[in-house]
Amino acid sequence: MAGTLKYFADRPLVYLKFAGETYCEDCVDAQKVLNDTPGWTPNVGCLIDYSEMTNFRSGYIGLQQVSAEMAASGHFDDRVMPLVYFAPTDLGFGVARMAQQILSPQLSFDIRVFREEAPALAFLGQPETRVSDLFAATQ
Repeated sequence: MAGTLKYFADRPLVYLKFAGETYCEDCVDAQKVLNDTPGWTPNVGCLIDYSEMTNFRSGYIGLQQVSAEMAASGHFDDRVMPLVYFAPTDLGFGVARMAQQILSPQLSFDIRVFREEAPALAFLGQPETRVSDLFAATQ
């Protein structure tokens, strides 16, 4: 899996960061890792960090395929997953908004997109105002 995945079981929170060139398949790989993580459930909040994404290679069709695959998996049936994108760049923000539009009709996610860290973390109930502070507080 490309990217960084960290599960904060005591919060509960999942942090997923994509940097550089990003593909939809990276999200599928992350989901497979989470499915095998003890204690993780789709009710856990998820912060997806697009702050260092430089290219998105999958596009609209790729996102539709990933959405259909996630819906078919049954992992998200009858659960509401808070899913927050931190996307300060125009590229990241555009991809996050596209994901929001494609995923929302098929999956029971409460998807929000933020350009700033503090409101993204606050929506997920985290007291920190920066992702680096979150990592420092949980080490």
